[in-house]
Amino acid sequence: MTIRLIATACALLALAGCASNPADCDATDRDASMLRKMNCDYSGGYSAQVKQKEQALNQAREENAMFKQVYDNIAAQQASTRKDLASQQHQQAQLNTSLGQLLGQLKAKHADKGTVQQQVAGLEKQLAAAKAVPASTNPAQLAAKQQELQALQKKVNQLQFSLGYE
Repeated sequence: MTIRLIATACALLALAGCASNPADCDATDRDASMLRKMNCDYSGGYSAQVKQKEQALNQAREENAMFKQVYDNIAAQQASTRKDLASQQHQQAQLNTSLGQLLGQLKAKHADKGTVQQQVAGLEKQLAAAKAVPASTNPAQLAAKQQELQALQKKVNQLQFSLGYE
C-alpha cells in the first residue's frame, strides 16, 4: 500500500511539473526547490529561456553589425571628404603657384604695356582673393568656386589673346 501511495505522489508531482509555466522558471534562482527545478527542466521552461536569450543575443548582434556598418560608412565618407578637401587644397596650391609664376614673368616681360599690366594686376588681385578663401566641401561654396575658376580661365584666355598667343 505504501508503494502505491508513493507512486501516486510521484505521478502527481510529475503532472505538476508539466503544468509549470516557462515564464516562472528562472535558472539563476538559487532559492528554488529541487522539485521546482526538476519541473522547470522537465517542462522545457529552462530551454525556452535559453532560446529566448539566444534570440535576443542574435538580434543584438545583428543590430551591432548594422551600427558597425553605419559607423564604417560614416568613417569612409569622412575619409573621402578629407581626401577631397586635401585634394582641393593641393590643386589650389598648384594653381596658385603656377599662376603666380606666370604673372610674375609676364609682369617683368611686358612692363611697358599698360593693358597687359592692368590684366596682370586684375589676375593678381583675384589670385590673392583665392588664397584668402579656404577650401570647402559646402556645395554652394563649391559651385561658387567653379564659377570663380571659369572667370579666372576667361581672364587668362583674354590675357593670352592680348599677348598674341593663341
